[in-house]
Formats: sequence, structure tokens, C-alpha cells
Amino acid sequence: MNPISTLRLEKDFINTLPPLTFKGRIIEVMDRTSADRIALELMKHKVLGFDTESRPSFRKGVSYPVALIQLASEDTAWLFRLRFCGFSQNLLKLLSSNHVKKLGIGLRDDISRLKDIRDFQPGGLVELCDIAAEKGIIQVGARPLTARYLHRRLIKSSQRSNWAAPKLTEKQKSYAATDAWVCLKLYPKLLADMRYYPTEIKEEKTHNS
Repeated sequence: MNPISTLRLEKDFINTLPPLTFKGRIIEVMDRTSADRIALELMKHKVLGFDTESRPSFRKGVSYPVALIQLASEDTAWLFRLRFCGFSQNLLKLLSSNHVKKLGIGLRDDISRLKDIRDFQPGGLVELCDIAAEKGIIQVGARPLTARYLHRRLIKSSQRSNWAAPKLTEKQKSYAATDAWVCLKLYPKLLADMRYYPTEIKEEKTHNS
């Protein structure tokens, strides 16, 4: 049986896949003027990959605000360092615009955390988890979806690093850019997939019994 066609992908199988890394240009946005200018330019895009990162908390009941907003096109990723550039007015407009699709995974938590910083009405958001779940896929996280549809391994080792640090490492930048960009690669694959997974698994079991 092809592992990609099964309902659940095993961790050991995912770990055998070649890693996926964004190879394009990565731009850190470090001040409010740049944030407003770049966000206005991004309003010209029809679709962008989207993600956020926050400083991890290792104590129960303690959480930290969003430190980073990532937006990505096919060849460029913009990392908005909120500690330095703030939640600028045009960035707010971009996240509220229905004319620009923002593709993401786990968007509800991202938006909830952003609203803790500044209340706004989100628009144009496309939750890839929901598209996957409608197909009966039970592993709807970025890593299993990347394995299933792109046949690559998403490296998550930087996920729990300090995103509020004064300076991000090259490894952090690459991770952050890849997490937003991969949504662009997954979206057309999800739309093109006409399968419904629980039905397929049931049929396979019946055929093999």
C-alpha cells in the first residue's frame, strides 16, 4: 500500500522523506515605515502564504504575544518583527482584506493571538486544515500535509525557539519563511485532490479481507 494514500502517516515514514526548505529571498521587516510600505505592496498580490510565531512558554498558564508575522509569495518571504515594526496600519488592512487570500494552517489561534495585540476584522483567510478535514484527513497539521501532498519533510526543530529574541538566527528565518511558503504549495494540491480518505481505507480493508 502506498503510505501517502493511507489515512494516517507514521512518524517513521515522514522522517524518511527529504527535507523541504524555502530557497527564495527572505526579508526581515524591522520598522513601522517599512512595514507600512511593504504591506501596501503586498495588497497587490492575489494570494499569500501566512503564519505567525510567538515566544514559547514552558510554564502552565503563561503565554506570550505574537512576535512574528510571516507572509510569503512563491519567491519571497517577509518576516514582520512586531517587536520592532509594530502592528502597522497597512499590515492591519492587509490582514483584513478580502481581496488578498491568506493561506494558513491553524489560523484560528494565530488570529486570536493577533487580536490580543490589536482588535481587527480578519478577511481573506483560507484555513487549509478545514479543506483537509473535509476530505476525511485526520492529520491536518503542516508536517503531515507536507508529507502527504509534497512528499517532503517539514523540519520543525526551530518551532520552540525564542521568536522575541533581538536577532533571529538564519535557521529561525528559514523555518519561518518555509512555514508560510509551504501553504502556497499545499493549497493547489488540496484543491486538486478529489479523494475522500475514510471511504478509500474502508474499501481497501474490504478488498483485502
